[in-house]
Amino acid sequence: MIFKRPQCLLPHDKVAILSPSAGLAHIFPWVYEQGLSRIKEVFQLNPIEYPTARLSSEYLSKNPEARAEDINRAFADPSIKAIIATIGGNDQIRILPYLNADIISANPKIFMGYSDCTNLHLFLWNLGMISHYGGAVMTQFAMGGGMHAYTINSIKKALFNPSIGEVQASPERSDVDLDWADRQNLVKERPMQKSAGWDWHNNPKEIIQGRLWGGCLEVLDLHLSVKRYLPSPERLAGTILFIETSEEMPSEGFVYRFIAALAELKLLKMFKAILMAYPKAQFCGNQPPEGSKAFILNQQNAVKSALEDYRCRIPVIFNMNFGHTDPQIIIPCGGTVIIDGNHQTICFN
Repeated sequence: MIFKRPQCLLPHDKVAILSPSAGLAHIFPWVYEQGLSRIKEVFQLNPIEYPTARLSSEYLSKNPEARAEDINRAFADPSIKAIIATIGGNDQIRILPYLNADIISANPKIFMGYSDCTNLHLFLWNLGMISHYGGAVMTQFAMGGGMHAYTINSIKKALFNPSIGEVQASPERSDVDLDWADRQNLVKERPMQKSAGWDWHNNPKEIIQGRLWGGCLEVLDLHLSVKRYLPSPERLAGTILFIETSEEMPSEGFVYRFIAALAELKLLKMFKAILMAYPKAQFCGNQPPEGSKAFILNQQNAVKSALEDYRCRIPVIFNMNFGHTDPQIIIPCGGTVIIDGNHQTICFN
């Protein structure tokens, strides 16, 4: 299948803002509005709020059709050049039956979001449309104290350039949460820590190229169970899997079983390589029992153990800056990536 690449944006283009998952903009409008301001001021874009953008989580939960209708309308409107999700959630899979595949397929445009938005990314991938994994209004755009330069650079490349190009590891990172209920945190910068850099496992010392497929591991695990929106194994042949974990902080056993499930379903052997992000290792001050550092290592070791148990030696690049970590790389889901094991470089096309 030939994948459709949405058109790049131009300054002052209209971008739809909607809530395909949770309604946190309803609870914390000051955070949401800071994100809207950054879209205008930092990126010179014109955010257009759709009906679901500010609706409550209770309403959105009871009305998956309304969330889907906003998406259908945004894709159908020729004046809208991109779509950005306010935030993630945990039930976006419920909107997928109400999406109009014909309208969406006929009107390719940038979609940006992550976490629970994995559902929509999978839907778009099945239609042969490249989407942008990362960058939600209330997280990256509304970052307290100002957006990180690394994130701004990545989002600008994703929105305004034909390709993102070569990416580098961020020298610093954070997964700290500042209480959104405290408005003073709008101007407060989160503490950063030194990043360990990418960790190459099973490095083949060669160039690997493939199409990207993946998202939030917990959502992908749900789809392995549902088996309604997964591509055929043949369509996944030769692709590159990208995965990251959320504030649910899944155990090492959960992560091991996810890789094992891919192997048992004969999907793991379809991937040429795996890109895996820094996991979120705390949420609102709560850490896993073993502590953040051990949690990160345990999650990585779970992947390594599963690959070893299934005699799979595909390369894995750990500690990447996407998903539930900041600053953030935008992943072109459905786009292609070149992984150079000799020079340990990664380039998104």
